[in-house]
Parts: sequence; structure tokens; C-alpha cells
Amino acid sequence: MRDFVKPPYLGVAYYPEDWDESFMQQDIAMMKEAGINVARIAEFAWSRMEKEEGCFDFEWLHKVIDALADAGIATVLGTPSATPPVWLGRKFPSVFREFESGMIRNHGGRRHCCSNNKEYVKYSLRIAEKMAKEFGGNKNVIGWQIDNEIYYRDSGCFCQNCQDRFKVWLKNKFGTIEELNARWNLGIFSQEYSDFEEIPAPRNAWVNPHHIQEWQTFQQNSHVEFVTKQAEILKKYVDVPIGTDIMPFNGMNYNDMFKKMDVVQFNHYNTAENLWQVGLWFDFIRNIKDRPFWNTETSTCWGGSNCVAEKLKPNGFCYVNSWLPIAMGGEANMYWLWRTHWGGHEIMHGSVISASGRPMHTFGEVQKVSEDFVKAAEFLKATKVKTPLAMHFTSLSWNMFIAQQPFAGFDYYTELQECFYRPLIDSCCRPDILEAEHSLEGYKILFTPFVPSLMDNDMGKKIAEWVKDGGVWVVGPSTDIRNNDGARFKDRPFGMLEELTGVRWCFSLPDGAEGTECASVTGDTFEGRSWFELFEADGDELACVSKAAHNAADGKAVFLKKKVGKGTVFVLGTLPSYETMKSFIIPKALSEAGVEFGSGLGGSFMVVDRVGEEMSGKIILEHAGKGGEYTLPYSAKDILTGDVLSGKIEIAPYQVLVLEKLK
Repeated sequence: MRDFVKPPYLGVAYYPEDWDESFMQQDIAMMKEAGINVARIAEFAWSRMEKEEGCFDFEWLHKVIDALADAGIATVLGTPSATPPVWLGRKFPSVFREFESGMIRNHGGRRHCCSNNKEYVKYSLRIAEKMAKEFGGNKNVIGWQIDNEIYYRDSGCFCQNCQDRFKVWLKNKFGTIEELNARWNLGIFSQEYSDFEEIPAPRNAWVNPHHIQEWQTFQQNSHVEFVTKQAEILKKYVDVPIGTDIMPFNGMNYNDMFKKMDVVQFNHYNTAENLWQVGLWFDFIRNIKDRPFWNTETSTCWGGSNCVAEKLKPNGFCYVNSWLPIAMGGEANMYWLWRTHWGGHEIMHGSVISASGRPMHTFGEVQKVSEDFVKAAEFLKATKVKTPLAMHFTSLSWNMFIAQQPFAGFDYYTELQECFYRPLIDSCCRPDILEAEHSLEGYKILFTPFVPSLMDNDMGKKIAEWVKDGGVWVVGPSTDIRNNDGARFKDRPFGMLEELTGVRWCFSLPDGAEGTECASVTGDTFEGRSWFELFEADGDELACVSKAAHNAADGKAVFLKKKVGKGTVFVLGTLPSYETMKSFIIPKALSEAGVEFGSGLGGSFMVVDRVGEEMSGKIILEHAGKGGEYTLPYSAKDILTGDVLSGKIEIAPYQVLVLEKLK
């Protein structure tokens, strides 16, 4: 019966364990009215399923799943390891996380236990297996979610078990203590250790940045191991997609996280002011698995816990926010939550219906989303997102920059978004966002900013081969300047950049000013800021020369173009302004690669090219509530309205167009 609901899925998080059974039929009837076809349940219901140790009750859950199915609504089941019951902590006090300060977490909230604690792991796997045995063959369950929003937070857990396992981690990685001492440069400050047992958790000291980076990676890997163990249990009994719902935080390696799982699940709560930012995550997660991802949580109206901390979103925001993941490679958009909690931690969070069962003000937008998903289903099924442009975004880079910043105030995620991603999407370009291990096959243009180590998964070798074969690479700033431990190279400033391109680095300078103008040999405006990696300007076709206040920068290049084999490398040595990126660097790269994108005017558009064997086209989403004009490169039919469009078209605030190219 699992094909009784087909994608795209429009879902909700539903918590029947918090309500009397008499509310269930009203909830389900209103879900049907809203156009909901999937409900996520049980992710926090451990105490309802196992109120006392070893006493399992799944009867209530069967009733809910059956009632949903009778209404044509499928179920996604969650394992409840994020919220262990109080009896577990009373029996095993060691399960709780320890803060850097030494304070121990209490029972309450969620994710308060240590992913390395053997008792917590044991009981989490047991409840997961009990659920899998009970519901693995249930044809009304179309997917599973493991845990909830597991990520590195609060500097991790500092319990003795974590500290002991960290020492084992280090020994397995470095082999000998001499190797660790050498690679971390522990001769400075007389930091050398004589045994792995002497290495403390990184707290209560001015800690070596390589130590911090390794601790972060270890903690994150502990979470990966924890959800992977649950996935391996579920796969013994379950034949539908399994995933875990992630958040846009920290340096988790999500490629590793999903190796043993089937579907990437993602939660976000972006606002009208920053909705564009979630595009980077959709462009990233669609490349992790060879199947559409699920957006498992977003809000219809506002986020909040026991208070609302954001402005009212404009009319139309819920509609376009619901469409974004579907347009950009997903097959599900799900709201958190269905009915407002009547009490508890998140009593003020937005929802589809109120605690008293009445539709919220966005109910009509939810209905319109459902209707339009049905209209576009065939086009979405027959096409995939296709782009010739890629950009790197790696977990190692994130962790390295947390441990050491190139200059004060640098934030990897923010600068990547503002300096590179935003001008790209505002140029109507659609990048695939790639981790270090991804192949570059099929791409014509690659941006690699803020990636200190190109030794990560042999990135440097892959990029060199790709460039020599004809690729256009925009590299820098702060790229190829470290090895995987976060240390400098002793014999050269870059790992491979000078050797590949023939450029010669002179030195680098900080620049505390808002921005510094640079002169281009072509006369174009070019502005950089914060940090300048300066190179010899050797008369190439393109060389932007710094006018920094310090005369040492005079005549030194901060942006160069080099031919390498059949390809081209643009070397960027500073953080570009938005206008420099949008009006100068991006057009140069597109022209060099012979790539054309559509053009927009006056609005902020997410433009997604989708290609299939039988049909192709674009999905255009106005994401800033401004409206504007877009020039279509071909005639197309808007599947949502039936209109045939060509040339310059007017797009309304928060409008979505699903355009099938006419043959």
C-alpha cells in the first residue's frame, strides 16, 4: 500500500501522545482539508512507548498510523533517542552530558545525553529495534527519521568516557605520541606529551588550535557513529528510506552522516530577512545522496519556544518557503508543527492549526501549496536540478576556522554566504554546493573560497586534473594555505597553487578598513576587504592591483587570471565586495567558461534549471517579497497557471513559476 501517497509530500509533525485520543479524528479531518499527505510521529515519544523499563506499548501508535492511512495520509516514524525517559537517567546517572565547565546536564529538554555513553547507546538501540520489529512491515509507513537534530553543540561532552575515547581516537589517527607532537607543533610552550593518556580535553587553558580541531571532529564523529548504529539496526527490518533530520549548524560531515542512510532530511526556520540563505543548504544536501531530499521541518508562520522572537512573515512567505525545497531537488516539505502545543517548552511556536484546533492565518497558503504540488508532480518527477557551476563548502574548513581564524571576526559560514553565494544567486546562477569528496565531472565552473586544506580527500589533485581538462576555477581567498591538521606548509605558502598556476605569492596584509579599491588593467571596478594575499603582477591579461594604504602593497596583484592546460584559474586574494563579485568576477568566470544564465531585474530570484529525458524547464521563485522582471531565454508554459510566457516577464512578490520549455 506504500504507493497510496506519491511525492511531492506535504507533511506535518504530529504529536498525538500529547493529546487525548478524542482529538485525533478532528486533527486528521483538518489535515485532509489542508492537503497534508504525510505525518511525522513518535520522534519524542520514548516515555509513551516505554513508560517503565522493558514495558513497551505500541498499541496507541498503531491506532494513529491506521487512522492516518484511512484518510490517505502516510506516516514517517521517528526513533525517540533525543528524549530518553527519566527512568534511564535515574538508573544510569552517567548518561548525561558534561559541559566544559564540569557542570552535568539534568533530565529535561532534549539531546541531554552523551552519544558515547554505552548505557544510553544500548537503550537507544533497543527502543529503535523494538520499533523496527513492530512497524518494519507496516505498509502505511513510508520512511524513518533517526533521533532529532543531532549536531555538535556547547563544545561537546567532556565526561570521562568522552575523554578516554578521545585518547583512543588520537592514538588510532597519529599512531605514536611523537607523531602527534610533531604535527601539532607542541614544542611551542613546552606542550609535548610523552603518552596519549596525558592529553586532556581542550578546556581550562589557551588550547592549541590543532587540539581544538581534533576534539571537534571527534565529537562530531561520535554523533555520526550513534545515528549510524541506529540505521544499521533499522535496516534489518525496514525497507523504506531511513534518514536523520539535520540542522544548518557547525562542521558536521554530512556525507559521512548519511553513508549508511537513504535520504537526507533537513530542518530550517529561516525568516523573510534571510530566506535566501537556506538555498545554500538545499544546493548542498541534494548532492549528498542520489535521490531527492526531504525538508522535514520548517514553520508556516513563526518559530519560538515559550515566546515569539521574530516579526510576522508577509503574505506569500509560507507559500514560497514551502516550494523552495521542492524546486531545488527535494520531494518533501513538512511543517513543524501541526497543532500548537497546549503547554511545555514550545508553547508559542507557530503551526498549521492552533491549540484549540482552529486554522492559523497561513492555512490558505498551505492549501495552495498542496494544490500546486499536485499540478507540478509530473514535471517534478520527470526532471532533476542541473547546473554547470559548483562551489565548495567543507566540514574540515568549518572546523579549522572555528579553531583558528585568518583575521578577527571571520565567520566561515557568513562570509561564504555573503561574499560568494548571495552574488551568485542574485546573478540567477544555480551552484551545486560540494563537499571535498565530490567528483567535479560535468561542471564547467568551480568556486573554491575559504578552503584552507586542498589535501582533504585529494581535492588538489582532482581540481588540477579538472582544470587541465578545461575547467574554469575561481580559487581563494584563504584556500590551500594549510594541511589537514591546520598547520602551515614549511617550504611553500600554498600546497599546490603556485606549482599549478605559476603565480608567485609575495606576502599577505590585514586591512581593517571597510574596503580597499584595487585597479584592474581592464579598468573595471574592483573592491576587496579584511585580508589581502598579494601576488606578483606579471603582465597577464587580467591583474587587479591593490591600492592598500601600506605602500608595500603597491603594484601587487590581488586577482589574477592564469591559463592552465585547456582551462583557466582565477586566483583571488581578498574578500570581494558584493558588487565586485556580482559585476566583475562572476561575469569573467561565466564568459571564460562559455556559460549563460538567465537575467533578472529588480527582484531576488531563485532560478532552478531542471532537465529530464522527456521535458525540461525552470522553476523561478521570488524569495524577497519585492517582485521584479526576469528575461526568459525561451518560450515556456507555466504549469501552475497554464500561461505561455516568453521574453521579459513580470514576477510578483513571492510568486513561484514552474516553467516547462516548449519544444
